[in-house]
Amino acid sequence: MRKTEVNMLSGSIMKGLVLIAIPIMVMNVFQSLFNIIDMTILKVYDTAGGYSVGAVGASSTLISLMTGLVIGTSAGTNVVVARYIGKNDKENVSRTVGTSIVFAIIGGFFLTIIGLCFADVFLTWMHCPAELFGAATLYFRLYFAGAPLLTLYSFMAAILRASGDSRRPMVYLTLGGVVKIAFSLLFVGLLGMTIVGVALSTIISWAVSAFLVGRALIKSGGTVKPDLKKLRIYPRQLKEILIIGIPTGLQQTLYSAANVVIAATVNTFGADATTGISIANQFDGVLYQVATAPALAVMPYVSQNVGAGNIKRAKASIWKSVGLTVMLGATFGALSAIFSGQLSSIMSDNPAVIAYARQKMIIISSTYFICGINEIAGAALKGFGRPMLPMISSMLFTCGIRFPWVYLIFPLCPNFTFLYLIWPIGWSLSILLLTPFLAATIRAHTKAAQRAEQTEPAEQNP
Repeated sequence: MRKTEVNMLSGSIMKGLVLIAIPIMVMNVFQSLFNIIDMTILKVYDTAGGYSVGAVGASSTLISLMTGLVIGTSAGTNVVVARYIGKNDKENVSRTVGTSIVFAIIGGFFLTIIGLCFADVFLTWMHCPAELFGAATLYFRLYFAGAPLLTLYSFMAAILRASGDSRRPMVYLTLGGVVKIAFSLLFVGLLGMTIVGVALSTIISWAVSAFLVGRALIKSGGTVKPDLKKLRIYPRQLKEILIIGIPTGLQQTLYSAANVVIAATVNTFGADATTGISIANQFDGVLYQVATAPALAVMPYVSQNVGAGNIKRAKASIWKSVGLTVMLGATFGALSAIFSGQLSSIMSDNPAVIAYARQKMIIISSTYFICGINEIAGAALKGFGRPMLPMISSMLFTCGIRFPWVYLIFPLCPNFTFLYLIWPIGWSLSILLLTPFLAATIRAHTKAAQRAEQTEPAEQNP
């Protein structure tokens, strides 16, 4: 086992979770911070009356909606690779790795075609304000031109994390972020390319990160090293990936679709409101990564131990990850809510825009630890091979509940603070649904493992 890999099958569970979760959290927080710096650079050199930030933000929710399905599918790779590692099945690990890489490339090009062809249609559906529409459409199309690089990085990073290595994906994405800021300063600051400059710097950063993680896989020399002869679609492995990945991707898509409904409603209040929520989304993105990093750590933890038949250890990892997400989410969430005004002013000098941003940050930031608990319940179920339940929960309480809330209840009390309460309400209802199913799943696997232990000695001593 390499020094960068965590042994999920033995040793301290909390130490292992922290060693996996912290690099994931740092990686994703840095990525969000790089986006914030990007938006700040755009604000400083803006030539569009202060609304270039809003144009990028108007595209962001839709971008998350479209990339969520393909990138969310990488969770299937993470779970399947981890389970085969737990079983010490090197042949199927190799086949899953090859299938994942090819699927990532195909999925990325599919996103490019959709993004280029339907950018203006999607933004029209979003009620994008007229003064932001042209720049938002341009950014949307440029962003999706680089989608294959993003999907390729996501799947290859999922493969490394399945082996217990979350440190190198963190380093490579961070290096990509540094490259992104450098090129943003060049394109936006020196060359005055604004929206185009931000999009191009993003694509270049993906290319750097994808190259580095690909090189790491090739040089790994371990179980997850890609075999050139197996870089093709294996039907069985693709089916296993999609059984976990499609519900996870749909879950991400449903979550983004629900955010699109909220964003479309906010957009009807004008460019200040759109820009304000765009700023809040940047900081909410940081909090989301902090609160949900333990969920990304516990998923391969559960999967590897299920593959090894150690259900007791899988169960213990779930409880310890809940404690970790509550500690991280509550602490950083409180700080974000308290300093929401100061944070918002980094990207705007407009008091109206800052007020809109603060409304969302105060409600969402302070409750993100609830989101973290919900994500852990869903991640644990995926690790046990039950991805449909988290997807159904998202369908009911992340997406479905927001339509009546926005179109029936919000008009009765048209205040944004009331509008944003649907986030913690939905997360809490989802936890209430998933918890009994998770408990039943753990009991079923525990009994199955006990029966297997009883059968083994009998077979060995006829």
